[in-house]
Amino acid sequence: MARMFLFLAFAALILMLAGVSGCASMNAEKNAPLIGERIDLDGVAVHVVTAGPRDSVKPPVVLIHGASVNLRDMKIALGDELSKDRFVIMVDRPGRGYSDRPDDGGYQLERQAALIKGAVDALGVKRPVVVGQSFGGSVALRYALEYQDEMSGLVVLAPVSHEWPGGVVWYNRAATMPVLGFFFRRLIIPAYGSVAAEGIVEASFAPNVMPVNYYEQAGVSLLFRAGDFKANATDIVHLKDEIRSQQHRYAELRLPVFIATGEADDAVSPDIHAKTLINEIDGAALTLFPETGHALHHAQSDAIIQLIDAIPLDGAPTE
Repeated sequence: MARMFLFLAFAALILMLAGVSGCASMNAEKNAPLIGERIDLDGVAVHVVTAGPRDSVKPPVVLIHGASVNLRDMKIALGDELSKDRFVIMVDRPGRGYSDRPDDGGYQLERQAALIKGAVDALGVKRPVVVGQSFGGSVALRYALEYQDEMSGLVVLAPVSHEWPGGVVWYNRAATMPVLGFFFRRLIIPAYGSVAAEGIVEASFAPNVMPVNYYEQAGVSLLFRAGDFKANATDIVHLKDEIRSQQHRYAELRLPVFIATGEADDAVSPDIHAKTLINEIDGAALTLFPETGHALHHAQSDAIIQLIDAIPLDGAPTE
């Protein structure tokens, strides 16, 4: 009888978890539905949104978002404006938004870069400027390390480029733990995340102001789906090791590189990352934005578009 009671209690818990997690996913996807196409790459679907004229004389642009967000973040900040006069590809990184997560090392920067390159190739796009923010900057750097001869240029915004002291926040560790992580992602995150998220997101913009209706327009609630949260947490937990594997290679880069960061960025240290990176890439340029935080792609979007415009199709910086 006791075993039967435990079995029934466990079954009820599983059903409750499935219900809570399922409702959170349905609501998130209703509020932020699929807006692009899913490109199949050997069984892994990558969600991309394309916009703008394909016959533009300006090089196409690939936008890679950071952690805890999806492609809508880069679309709002840069994609909508850039696509007025050039072709733009916005991509959900593997496991994020509406992109699949591959079973074989989906957290690896090289694997993520390869999947994004596969989507670019599938669209028939040649010699893009690759732009990445924060974690997306890490992926963009790896993309350039692997494929620079097929690019016009690289722009990294508050990139995570070098090993840093310290670890990661506790809930990302918890979300990746065996067994505990399963329950945490399906019970705690759907309830806690929706309550705390807006304040956390607003703080990430400081000292700048979060755009009006950003939380809804950026589809931030997609993060609190169990699979998305696990992918995001796994990316973050493994990032330091991934950075260690590539930070010695930046001197290999020979293409036009623009680095930009906010001097008031409390999330990704300008001193550890951008100011170190500039000394390792011959000919790269660094732009420091005063009184600007981590979300510089929103706060300084016009200036960042000017940096992107400085890279012509042949990959040679303009004078």
